[in-house]
Amino acid sequence: MIAEQFSPKPRVVYLFGAGASHACVRAVGSAFGILMRDLNQELAERLSTLVEEDFGGNESLRRLANDFAEFEPDFEHIITFLDESPSALHRKFAAELRTIFEDVLRGRINKIKGELGRVPDDLYFLLLDMYSIHNFPESLAGFLTLNYDTFLEAAIERSATHYCDPGVPISRVQDSRRALRTLKLHGSFEWQETWPITAGHGESTLWIPPGIEKAKQRYPFNLLWGLARELLDCDIVRVVGCRLAANDWDLISLLFATRNTNLKRQYRIEVIDAPAHVRGLQQAYPYLSLSSMLEVEPIGSQLIAEHTGESRLFASLTKVQQLDVIDKVGAEQNWFHVWLKQKSEATFRELGSVATASGAVETFLRAD
Repeated sequence: MIAEQFSPKPRVVYLFGAGASHACVRAVGSAFGILMRDLNQELAERLSTLVEEDFGGNESLRRLANDFAEFEPDFEHIITFLDESPSALHRKFAAELRTIFEDVLRGRINKIKGELGRVPDDLYFLLLDMYSIHNFPESLAGFLTLNYDTFLEAAIERSATHYCDPGVPISRVQDSRRALRTLKLHGSFEWQETWPITAGHGESTLWIPPGIEKAKQRYPFNLLWGLARELLDCDIVRVVGCRLAANDWDLISLLFATRNTNLKRQYRIEVIDAPAHVRGLQQAYPYLSLSSMLEVEPIGSQLIAEHTGESRLFASLTKVQQLDVIDKVGAEQNWFHVWLKQKSEATFRELGSVATASGAVETFLRAD
């Protein structure tokens, strides 16, 4: 631990949102998506059925269900607003919405696994395998994830070098591999609300349901969020597939506090997403000093060269040129996949090899 703490290699923590697991699904060509926009139609249908069958066609709830079907408002906002209503009926409806959300998302994940015959964890595994490249210039400190699925854990468990350390005691066999801290800040569909916590399917899922205010005061979430503060004593945080929207206010507060109150160093936050989206986040949260893929070398100049024909540092461009590059790079790409490709290519140029025991990175570059 002491040797790792003073390693010259920068310590990197990855923060995954739903977009990271969605990128894994897209990478294998699944017909299903797991983002909220992919679930909205089924959620709307379930909401309408719930109003008619369980709430006697209540007019106010019927209007709400109709509005959701037509306008697709933020599901987390709806749950929060209903939760804070003085009406017991509305609060009961909010509780039912959480159950519906879990059922719809869990069903979608199961459909994907059934369609593929496996867990779509390839991008996560590729990322993990990258850190086993000889002389790779970074140290993997651990993962933070907001996801309820177990794609990331599946990738870690098939690793030859690591096993998943969730930060809380969950039954597992002895393992000779190295523990990799993986904190599920909102819980998991595979955790059951028992003591000790058990893994598997049951009637009481241990998770923080959607809502603007995340109820993290009770165990194990109070412990997990405390451990997250410790893990964020690092050099780089890479945010993958996380919107950092108003719904993630607790997370944004965590990043601000750990970054700006660290007595030793301020970590850099790199956002693996569309540069246009990151630009909006930079304007919304200037105190986080977020960097887009275009601003991190050597990937930035490499991406700029691919889209303009000229390798330039993003900071050397004029404001007009920067906006033009952001526009040319576009928005609708699998950004997790794009970043892995760029990082793998940059590593090969630097080290002359990306060989690993599994051969995953080499295979990825040849196929891509």
